Amino acid sequence: MIKWIKIMIYFFSTLPLIFSVSILIFYFHAAKIIGHLPRYNQPDPKELEIYEIYHPIINFTGNIWIYSFLIWLILIITFIYKSRKKLNYKLITISIICQVIPIIIFFTEILEWYAD
Repeated sequence: MIKWIKIMIYFFSTLPLIFSVSILIFYFHAAKIIGHLPRYNQPDPKELEIYEIYHPIINFTGNIWIYSFLIWLILIITFIYKSRKKLNYKLITISIICQVIPIIIFFTEILEWYAD
């Protein structure tokens, strides 16, 4: 049972990275096109031609991350409860870092610019 939970935790820990990578690629691709890092309303992301390519990917991966976060949270709590005598701190640390990266992006100018 614990082995299955570990595999699922690793799986659900990779999903937020896909969202993070997709939004960061769009942000830096836009920066390359306009010649500087985008800021709120400079330019509006919807005005960029590449927006139509990235928008569905970012929204899809963002939705997957939100749902996977909830599942991951249940799995990590279950894992900690089941293996409280012999915790695998490496697994817990890696999975938390993977979940924190998009949360950090959520509170940066990147998402503020994208949501503009």
